[in-house]
Order: sequence, then structure tokens, then C-alpha cells
Amino acid sequence: MGLFSMPLRGLLRVFEEIAERAEQELYNEDAVKAELMELYKRLEAGSISEEDFNQQEAALVERLEEIEEHKREKAGHAVH
Repeated sequence: MGLFSMPLRGLLRVFEEIAERAEQELYNEDAVKAELMELYKRLEAGSISEEDFNQQEAALVERLEEIEEHKREKAGHAVH
């Protein structure tokens, strides 16, 4: 069994690394804030309607709230 467990452990570590990086990207607050800033610039430049702006802004603000909630949950698990 030792012969098979070594490759499986390595493969498991690769999957863990992929999951960690995906989580970092998913909860990247700076990227969402950059999108929000770009959205404001587009509105000011007149390249987006106010209606589209409102819809996209709401989605990005909701995403930021999700990120904050994720941070709180993660901090809560770290304490316990």
C-alpha cells in the first residue's frame, strides 16, 4: 500500500494547491474593487448607461459583501 500512497499524496497536494488558488481568486477583494472603479470610470465617460451601471454596481457590491462574509467565517474558524 505504501507504493500507491505516495503518488496519491502528491496528487492530493496538487488538488489542494489548485483549490487554494481558486479560492484566492474567487475571494480577491482587490480585483472586485478594481472592477468597481473601472465601472465608475465608464459611467463618467458616458460609455455605459445608468441602468447598466446600477445593475453591475449592485452585483459587484454584493460580491464584496460575500467576500467580507467569507473573511469573517474564515476568521471564526481560525479562532476555534
